[in-house]
Amino acid sequence: MQTELGKTIEALRKAKKLSLRAVSDITGLNFSYIRDLELGVNRSTKQPVKPTTETLQKLAAAYDHPLENLLKLAGLVEVASAFEKILNDPDVSEKKKEAVRILMAMEDNDESLDRVIGILNALK
Repeated sequence: MQTELGKTIEALRKAKKLSLRAVSDITGLNFSYIRDLELGVNRSTKQPVKPTTETLQKLAAAYDHPLENLLKLAGLVEVASAFEKILNDPDVSEKKKEAVRILMAMEDNDESLDRVIGILNALK
């Protein structure tokens, strides 16, 4: 069953007249995984596909589409709202905004997050 996110990223790809392989070349994502995202299901396991923020960021950049929209469609609206507020707040320094952008681009795994938390704790 295709999700709204899947329908959207498929429509964006087709509007740009890009093949799955072309998007794969641009994003570094596997073309088969991109198709699974479009369909909303991993065709091998029959389980729903849940993209990371990093994956959505790559697709947003490839399609020149707002990341916040893809985050909302993926059910990550809380993350999108929090990051959006920080990035749009004129009272937040550019350095802090840069840190938020880096966090948004990070791979979503425990090892990476543990390293960032360790660094942040050391800076307190």
